Amino acid sequence: MKLKYYVVAALLSSAWVNAQVNVDLKHTIEQVLLEPLTGNVLVEDKENISAIDAESHKVVWSIAKKDYVSTTALQSIDKINSKVSANDFIGAFSKNEEISLIPNSPFALVNLENNDLIINAATGKVVFNSADAGYRILETYYLLAENTLLVLGVKGDQIEFVNFDLNTKGIKWSNSVGTVDSLGKTLGGLFKVKRVAEDKIVAVGSTIMVTVKGVLYNIDKSSGKVNWNTSYAITSFFINQNKDKVVVITDESSLFSSKYALNVLNLSNGDKLWKDNITTKNISYLEDHQDKILVAHTTGFNFFSYKDGKKVWKKDAKGKNIKRVIPVDQDYLYIADNEMNLVNNSGENKWKKFVEIADDEKDEVYYLDKVGSDRVFYLTDTYGNMVDYVSGKKIWKKNVKFDKKRPLVYSVTGDKFLVYNNKRIYTFDANSTDDPKPKGKVEVNNDKTIKSIEAFDWGVCLVGENDVIGLDYEGNQLYHNTYKEPGEGQRRLLKSAGIVGGALLQTGQGANAAMANATVTMTYRDTNGELKSETGHLLTESAQNRANRNADAFGGAADALDKNLTAKVKSRFNAMKQNDEYAFVANRGEKGPELIKVRKQDGKEVVKIELDGNKPLYEIDPVNENLYYASGSTLKIYTK
Repeated sequence: MKLKYYVVAALLSSAWVNAQVNVDLKHTIEQVLLEPLTGNVLVEDKENISAIDAESHKVVWSIAKKDYVSTTALQSIDKINSKVSANDFIGAFSKNEEISLIPNSPFALVNLENNDLIINAATGKVVFNSADAGYRILETYYLLAENTLLVLGVKGDQIEFVNFDLNTKGIKWSNSVGTVDSLGKTLGGLFKVKRVAEDKIVAVGSTIMVTVKGVLYNIDKSSGKVNWNTSYAITSFFINQNKDKVVVITDESSLFSSKYALNVLNLSNGDKLWKDNITTKNISYLEDHQDKILVAHTTGFNFFSYKDGKKVWKKDAKGKNIKRVIPVDQDYLYIADNEMNLVNNSGENKWKKFVEIADDEKDEVYYLDKVGSDRVFYLTDTYGNMVDYVSGKKIWKKNVKFDKKRPLVYSVTGDKFLVYNNKRIYTFDANSTDDPKPKGKVEVNNDKTIKSIEAFDWGVCLVGENDVIGLDYEGNQLYHNTYKEPGEGQRRLLKSAGIVGGALLQTGQGANAAMANATVTMTYRDTNGELKSETGHLLTESAQNRANRNADAFGGAADALDKNLTAKVKSRFNAMKQNDEYAFVANRGEKGPELIKVRKQDGKEVVKIELDGNKPLYEIDPVNENLYYASGSTLKIYTK
């Protein structure tokens, strides 16, 4: 395929800017997808699937769809399609897009009209072809250590797990888990009513633990035999340190209340080890201690024996509505109602009394942790202060008070905290005893939509749906840009992955990011008392945190990424921590919604793009802050 590249001079003196680079793909573009490991942009048009290099902006690989369709394959796969079209189990795997990234891997699944492909998104190499293997793919998982793909596929009327070895390029084993009809009747209904997390896969000794739309399977790694599976959907699972038990969390919510249940399964046979579940509104913390597990939830905080679920401490740690638990050395800092306390590993109080950190138990807690020189800093809807870690006494006699009717956003740089609330800026120094005073009064067009605050060497930047504001450190205004929110119908056209509440934001700021009840963290404490953690998302978006995956993990994957690509991946992840020069804001323009790229240092609008059509196709790379926009058959690239 011949492709045409041409560079257009950027007219940076004007808000309306031509793309710095245009890539002409000859055919109408149907999908644009950022591959986060390498930064390549996957582009699907009517005839081809291609990858555009993030640095050179050239096509690094391309495959023609017509090359992966055959008459023989069509006939056999059409028979499969006729059997699965109205099945609840099969229907749960339907995808809106033809290209989807396989989590924790450098691979992508391509669903063509009559064929499925798994491709290496970095190289464009097709590693699995359904037309050759005879399977339609429902779900795909990647096992890094084994360098294998676990494929859940349909072959005839059978649904099978298939282990595809990427080293030998062949199927190691396949094993049926049931027929299309039987699984539709037994499991299909689960997917209609229960909320489940993004599926995950873990290799444990000689077995593979994997969730399929929330149903947990234990599979023999060498033969593919299904040892057992749950008859119910789970929201998350964790393996204990001894690798013989599975901690499972299920959703027990009703129309009138939200509840989760926790129990422990025998890994070898799936039997429940505890007679009764721990059923609660929120599970905030789990910590594995080999023979027991610490569970903190809405109405309790105690160790439970893995063997039978009996409590270890005679009494729960004091307090109700346990919102959060933070391990600090061998102690536990926790929030109960609107107060915090510190206990040792026997559940005994280390402070004489609880410390009030908010007006009301429903107030949001944005930050709570040990900081500076043996202090604990807390930041909530209503108060900000520090307490002495040993005595529990407040550093400042009076709390800094906030208006909880107004948004509060914050950022952390080292031991310094920058906070915005009610049109004022506060700076907290974890190593100082000085009572922080608000600086200046920020004139904001819409205070309620402020989403982030960031500190730079030149000053402070505030970003909201209607405002992008630059201030010096005394609170004096350097610039102020205002924008109109897109209408509700137009807002739906915006990609939530790139535009959150109207602006591309960093994570960890504001109430939505601070909510603890959407995740459960399992912390493992070894015999030396050292900690490591794993967070499971109870209600997750399909692409959640995909860009934050550990790049080093892919260095040893055979046939996945070569040395040059691995170096590129590491470079991207290092850059991710440094690049934050622009804000991407959605605006209601004269002709419809538009995207505006604003330089934070001076407020200059360096790019403004009208989003044409009912479904605009674009991606924003949070690492290099490039914007990729599809217009007809052209991919327009807006760089720094």
